[in-house]
Amino acid sequence: MIVPYVFLASVVIFIAGCQNISPNMEEAHVLQPPVHSRTDALSSSLPDKWSVATINHRCPISSEQFKGRYIATGNHETLQTHTSHATVLPPLLNTEPPELWDELSAQFSMHVPNNRRIRQHKRWFINNPYHIEVVTARAEPFLYYLYEQVKARNLPIELTLLPFVESSFDQFAHSHKGAAGLWQITAPTGKTFGLTIVPGYDGRRDIVASTQAALDLLEYLYERFDHNWLHAIAAYNTGGARVRNAIKQNRAMGKSTDFWALKLPRETRHYVPKLLAMAELVKQREKYDLHFASIKAQPQVEEVVIQERIRLKHLAGYAGMSSKTLYQLNPGYTGGYTMKKTENKILLPVTHRTKFYENEKSKRVTKYRFMVYDIQAGDSLNQLASLNDTSVDVIKQVNYLSHSYIFAGQKILIPE
Repeated sequence: MIVPYVFLASVVIFIAGCQNISPNMEEAHVLQPPVHSRTDALSSSLPDKWSVATINHRCPISSEQFKGRYIATGNHETLQTHTSHATVLPPLLNTEPPELWDELSAQFSMHVPNNRRIRQHKRWFINNPYHIEVVTARAEPFLYYLYEQVKARNLPIELTLLPFVESSFDQFAHSHKGAAGLWQITAPTGKTFGLTIVPGYDGRRDIVASTQAALDLLEYLYERFDHNWLHAIAAYNTGGARVRNAIKQNRAMGKSTDFWALKLPRETRHYVPKLLAMAELVKQREKYDLHFASIKAQPQVEEVVIQERIRLKHLAGYAGMSSKTLYQLNPGYTGGYTMKKTENKILLPVTHRTKFYENEKSKRVTKYRFMVYDIQAGDSLNQLASLNDTSVDVIKQVNYLSHSYIFAGQKILIPE
């Protein structure tokens, strides 16, 4: 018999060639059907010490070499129920993402001193748990999006909580001083930082535009106040002139120019401590048995660029959702229409993205277009990327995939 010897020789050559392969097993295994497994046949034809499991252990394969080559076999449930002694199964694909509160608190970096003003606000929050429940529930659609924007700029993650202090995460909030939106931006400040305010559209209430403007302003103030975040945050609340004057006054009297020593308006003196107290309680919510709304560390909404004037009601219909819900995510469009000759960045729930892109009408108004593809058994991301002139990384990014495992019946978006 010649074939078995040739096969055995090829295995030996494979083993010998493993010496130069990097030791990383992540995403290195292609799942085969458990009944007619080639690996079972190989295991039965070799001594125990050369079993496939041993070969896999001794011969780890670089994840880069296998990137996107995982072959879809069966559906989601099949992946978790079929097992074989010779097959390494992927992690559970329905593993719950961590709580966003945990991810935020792990990245908080601002020092929280133990002073009277911070203790005062901590006590208030602890004694008013219903306030935390309501406000954190309001934050659910937006908080992860804000976190992504803050993190992308390498800013203190605590700034993600600033709308908690500014507007109690009410996207329709409007103050008696004329500030509006989650970030409570006034019209003059908004226009200075690029926001459009015209009949039918108010950029201060647009989640996407106002977030960029608010973070631009905070970065500007951070530079103006010599990289002092407490001064910058105070200036965001009361204006840079007041904070500069307070610093000059203390310096002239030989006093400390630390935020805690500055003579500022009462609201501002409590504004910064309130933010720090909230950040501290995010870390200590279990200690005080505070009920923060459960928000997973994963996208809740995504930006869709609309290039034409169209009613939000129609966009909602394309996505299979109510126009009221879409408007609540996009309160800047006060007239109910997107603007013409503009790239309108609309927030769409991730849960409705597939429905939206499946609707052929959506392709007439969106800047970026995607094909909705149903994964078939035998598909791999590498194959799909090659056939559609894109990359595995782009497909993973578009579909929020942290791995390359796919399964038959799964719907994914592929850039057209």
